[in-house]
Amino acid sequence: MLLRVMGGRERGTPDPAGLHATLEILARAGKVRGVNDVVDPRGTAFELYRLLRDIDPARMRVQLETGVRQRVDALRARVRALAEAAPSGAVRERFRELAHLLESGAPSLANGGERFAAACHELRAALVPAYERLAASLANLDIHVPSLRPTNYKRNAFHVLTGLAILVLIQHGLGPTGLIVAAGLFAGTFWSLEIGRRFSPRLNAALLRFFRHVAHPHEAWRVNSSTWFGTAMVVLALMREPMAASVAVVVMGFGDPAAALVGRRYGRVKLLNGRSLEGSLTFFAVGFAAGLAVLTAYADFPWGPRLALAAAAALTGAVAELVSRRVDDNLSVPISAALGFLAVRSVLL
Repeated sequence: MLLRVMGGRERGTPDPAGLHATLEILARAGKVRGVNDVVDPRGTAFELYRLLRDIDPARMRVQLETGVRQRVDALRARVRALAEAAPSGAVRERFRELAHLLESGAPSLANGGERFAAACHELRAALVPAYERLAASLANLDIHVPSLRPTNYKRNAFHVLTGLAILVLIQHGLGPTGLIVAAGLFAGTFWSLEIGRRFSPRLNAALLRFFRHVAHPHEAWRVNSSTWFGTAMVVLALMREPMAASVAVVVMGFGDPAAALVGRRYGRVKLLNGRSLEGSLTFFAVGFAAGLAVLTAYADFPWGPRLALAAAAALTGAVAELVSRRVDDNLSVPISAALGFLAVRSVLL
């Protein structure tokens, strides 16, 4: 353990000389670029983000055990340095929390094979909430790092079922006015809960427990995706374009989870905001197929315009998903897909 290398001190007891020597050894070994580089909170947070992303169970098949151990060792040094060097406050406490978790969990990575994979899973489960707390604290200092979006098959299924349910409501259950009312009630309810949980930690904890199977860790501190999706539904309803809304919700409901699954497992060519070429192409392909299926079932357009409309919605949705950073993609993708649909329809029909 790093603390033993630093002279066997108890956890939480500073040893600047020992820490500096350890960092020098890691720098000479190529695990960090240098001592000054280590005490960069944003760079350290990004490195932790990349490690947690890469040891996601959906990606572990491509990871080498030795490489993961080396990265954890380097992170232990960097996080420990920041835990001691950062000014007092929330950020320092977050790095202390991470240092404790890394010190506690790193020794279990010494095992190989299935035991190594299990140890990575346990370490990741402990680190993810702590990383999200760090990201929230850094954001208060205008230091922005990406949120983790771990593989969650239940969430992916929830996306698909939500898209199908809204499609049925649009095409079979509600007229344009009824859709506006339903979307407004849905969005209003979720925005009320967002406001309430900002003032009540107990309500926030209860909501997180209720949605634990489909919520991302960062949604404990940020507006959750269902709230943004409900807001997008209000915008779509106000357009009073049922076919555009139908295509948009299936592009989002099917394309987004498919892109997440493929991108996390097979994504190699990195594009923007953590997205990959493989994931974006999957979004377009699946969104196109879903949009085409809706148009075939509910519209009587000729095949040429039908293909063009499905492609336009899928392409604009994929681009919106790719470039969304500050704006949640659950808001930007459905609106962009509907606008792409309407733009091409205005030209062709």
